[in-house]
Amino acid sequence: MPDIYRTAREEYYFYLGPDSAEFSPLSSGITFADPNYHILRPNGDHYVFEYILSGRGYVYFNDQKVALGPGAAYILHPCTYHHYYSDPHNPWTKVWLNVRGMLVQHLLSDYHLNTNCYVENFKNRDYLTQAFSIMKKDPAHCKSELALFLHHYIQLFSETLIGHQEKASPAFAMKCFIEQNVHRSMHIDEIAAHAHLSRSRANEVFKKEYRTPPYRYYLSLRLEISMNMLRHSPMTIQEISNHLDFPDYHQFTAFFKKWCGMTPTQYRQEFRMEQNRITAESAVKNTPL
Repeated sequence: MPDIYRTAREEYYFYLGPDSAEFSPLSSGITFADPNYHILRPNGDHYVFEYILSGRGYVYFNDQKVALGPGAAYILHPCTYHHYYSDPHNPWTKVWLNVRGMLVQHLLSDYHLNTNCYVENFKNRDYLTQAFSIMKKDPAHCKSELALFLHHYIQLFSETLIGHQEKASPAFAMKCFIEQNVHRSMHIDEIAAHAHLSRSRANEVFKKEYRTPPYRYYLSLRLEISMNMLRHSPMTIQEISNHLDFPDYHQFTAFFKKWCGMTPTQYRQEFRMEQNRITAESAVKNTPL
């Protein structure tokens, strides 16, 4: 599936300084109200930070479409599905920052923001606008300032999300806890304890709201992350296993085969063969007669 970019009214600036694996700003901008605005990246290759200033739009999180309005902020990770668009009857105006680098990965991990996530009623409506101003002012020398800004922004985002969870239903609190800790090993008892419930009560409450038990939801997210990394990252199987906190390579392989029906190596090989086939067919179609 190809990427889709339908944008009309935007003011944006690209980073013009040197790149690094540690941290690289990419671009920042403001998207103005546009009923046809639509972004789809089946495999996003960078981090996306966005804040809605006015209007409304829709963002997909773990295959669920979420309607977001003024004051909402969200974060999308690389190697995940990015899909968001304006409400055609009340299109959003939003400010955004795109970045790459290990610094961002470590910060988000430290603050337990390990999956695509959002908060409503974020603390400061001007925060991402500051990032836009920093990029606009000096696009060639803004890396250090944006790195400091991003650290504080991620901290505030995490604090806001935790505050919302404390006021939420037990099922939603468990869901957020799972999503924040999906990259480490967990047991159902730990998930239930987070909502101050017994294991049986946790299963009952979560299944009623999300139609699946909490531990199965946790495992499905880990499988989804594994599949995305196998498809779209250069990481070895061992590195993916370590990233997801499996005790060893063999346990990760057994988990993946149980849920996917093939080993991680077989899955990666099949995906690459399919991509090569699609590329070859496209090349044939585009060859002039």
